[in-house]
Amino acid sequence: MKLTAYYWERTKRYRSAMAGLEFIVFLIILAAAGPFFTVSPTHVDFNEKNMPPPGFMLEQSMYNASSGGFVTTVQHGSWAHPLGTDGMGRDMLAMLISGARVSLLVGLLATGIAIIIGALIGITSAYFGGAMDSILMRATDIFMTFPFLLLLILIVYLFGSSLTLIILAIGLTGWTGTARLVRSETLSLRTREFIIASKALGASHLRIIFYHLLPNILSSIIVLATLSIPGAILAEAALSFIGLGDPQVASWGNILNAGQGSLQTAWWVTVEPGMMLFFTVLAFNFLGEGLRQAFEPGGD
Repeated sequence: MKLTAYYWERTKRYRSAMAGLEFIVFLIILAAAGPFFTVSPTHVDFNEKNMPPPGFMLEQSMYNASSGGFVTTVQHGSWAHPLGTDGMGRDMLAMLISGARVSLLVGLLATGIAIIIGALIGITSAYFGGAMDSILMRATDIFMTFPFLLLLILIVYLFGSSLTLIILAIGLTGWTGTARLVRSETLSLRTREFIIASKALGASHLRIIFYHLLPNILSSIIVLATLSIPGAILAEAALSFIGLGDPQVASWGNILNAGQGSLQTAWWVTVEPGMMLFFTVLAFNFLGEGLRQAFEPGGD
């Protein structure tokens, strides 16, 4: 507990990291409590389609066959939809909250899978060395030659675009960086006196790995995980934006995909999810950078 408090005090010195943490906490609360205060993100009302946010208005010109000319209509925003509606009349606030849940779910679960796989491969490779190290690292090198996004597209195209599959695909293809980092850290630790002493006292390999090696590289893993979450969120958003996301969920990428054709008229349909995506990625990057500096020995 004292060590946790020590690192927390060091992290609090970085304003950008705390700002990122505050936004992440806000996003978690919004994702958890938001559905209780908004309509369903799938609720469609064509009578309220493309309604702008309060304070804005939308002018539309439509051809009237009876008069033989164009008729201009002006639609004003309403506080019933504080962030406006999309082209199907769905409430943008409800959809953005749904997108926050999807992004957090993808970011945390996919990154967790990638970190676990990468850490196990990296620590096993460095600890046992020899042929084991050569085999695992050559496999990692081969895996790293495949472009990450193209590999995701291929997996989703072949096996489907459910949210569960997307999370698994991102997690199972994003572990290579973790494996490299953990291997490097483990190589510097396995020759330390306390590891040699543990081996001399007859400690098992599992005990040395999980009780001596892993706790000493945990800080690096935490920092890497925090910095990897934005990549997983962006990967899901990219898949959804090009039409390969799960059509059953309102993710930020799906909203961007649906609104890209109405950017000049209903600009809020693309700007709002784009801003949420931008601030979320920025918040995790700020927090990760603050944690990196906090865990750095002798850093201020």
